Amino acid sequence: MMIRWGFGNRWVKLIMRCISVVSYSVVLDGQVGERFFPSRDLRQDDPLSSFLFLLCSEGLSSLMRIFVQDDWLKSARARRNEASILHFLFADYPFLFGENILKTILQEYEQCSGQCINFNKFTVFCNTNRQLVFGLLSVQHSDNPERYLGLPNMVVDTRRRGREVFIKSVLQVIPTYTMVCFLFPKALCNEMEGIMAKFWWQKGPGKRGIHWCSWEHYSESKELGELGFRSLVKFNVALLAIKGWCLINHLDLLLACVLQAKYYLNSSFLNANLGNLPSFTWKSVWSARGLLVSRLCWRTGSSTNIS
Repeated sequence: MMIRWGFGNRWVKLIMRCISVVSYSVVLDGQVGERFFPSRDLRQDDPLSSFLFLLCSEGLSSLMRIFVQDDWLKSARARRNEASILHFLFADYPFLFGENILKTILQEYEQCSGQCINFNKFTVFCNTNRQLVFGLLSVQHSDNPERYLGLPNMVVDTRRRGREVFIKSVLQVIPTYTMVCFLFPKALCNEMEGIMAKFWWQKGPGKRGIHWCSWEHYSESKELGELGFRSLVKFNVALLAIKGWCLINHLDLLLACVLQAKYYLNSSFLNANLGNLPSFTWKSVWSARGLLVSRLCWRTGSSTNIS
């Protein structure tokens, strides 16, 4: 892959020497065994691995762009002649859009990078042509694409932390990623707050406690003498309002381009309508528009931006 990117042979040899001279030995019953060399040169915990993985992922991106330029691959579009989406790359969670030529791209990527794609962990979700795609790729399919990147599974030793710290830094943080994109039902927020309240008042593992005060009381600010726990309903709306503010001020963002092309092509986010058959993401962000409108005010500037 580095050679394809144009790196010099001497540089490539130095990098390969850094990642291929590693050996291991196992201590068993106090005896050090013989040294052996791993079959894979690049280790996940290697300091160079993150940078080399970036080069490989950029190689995959370039390969897909070449196929698009040659009209061998079509990217996904929210609307004709508008912003297109080819792929998302986040850590080790690639998300690819394409057609049956996609397997050819992945096979060429394997030859260039030396990375072997594990199709047993490969998941596909698609349109009505799904059976054809499943047969071409020989992979399993998924009906839940919204679980991309999912929620983290966090395990913390509560014996070493106070309950307040545990609730604020763990229980109320876990759903934050999803809250940025989706509006939670109030019943779900109340159920999660009920779990937090039960944990707060219980006397020990498996022991029930008396709820001496409502959870809303402890959601008040610390400046008012309370604990400052978040109200999940209000926190959810606030995060979605921040996302809406980004749609107003950063029109060049991919999300802003896609949503504008789909829902408010000749308008702005503040004047947009919900539309027919809106996606869950758009419905969630749009629901926080009222909060922005109620808190925004005009500030006199240049006459070019005021009608």
